Amino acid sequence: MVLLGDGARAPAAEAGPDLVNPAEIGVFYEREMPRLVLFVTVGTGLDVHAAADVAQSAFEKALPRWPTLRNPRAWLYRVAQREALARCEAVRREVPVEVVPDRPDELSAALAAELRAEQLAVMTQLRGLPPKQRQVMTWTLAGFADAEIADALGLSTAAVKQSRYYARRSLAKRLGLGGRGSQ
Repeated sequence: MVLLGDGARAPAAEAGPDLVNPAEIGVFYEREMPRLVLFVTVGTGLDVHAAADVAQSAFEKALPRWPTLRNPRAWLYRVAQREALARCEAVRREVPVEVVPDRPDELSAALAAELRAEQLAVMTQLRGLPPKQRQVMTWTLAGFADAEIADALGLSTAAVKQSRYYARRSLAKRLGLGGRGSQ
């Protein structure tokens, strides 16, 4: 199996499950896991630990389907997004308790090493965007093309471009950056 840079499979990978190479899946996992955790955290507001659980679950669901996935990266991000939204809904429905249990540190040592300070700053700024703009920017930062984002979010490519334009303009204004989109 050969994965292209965008996570799509090379045509030879369509031949069947015998071509699944665990080492290549491992490389894909190592490359995408931190990105997927960041994507879920920014896109949904889940804490990093819950986002890591969601990302791991998405990878677990992908493994048995791996030989048949045409674009494993896009599939993985869609599954993670749906699972994260379901988890957010479940948390919203929880009944609060009188005593709040101790929470672990916001970031575990392993995840903290993967999430640099600039990524945390970006996450903070993205959380302040309206939902559609935040979704488009998270998919954009994850490296997806406009057509892929439109397909995943059920939007037109024009709506994706417009949302990204307004998101960038808003971020530039908040960060005090001049330029084309900040006026």
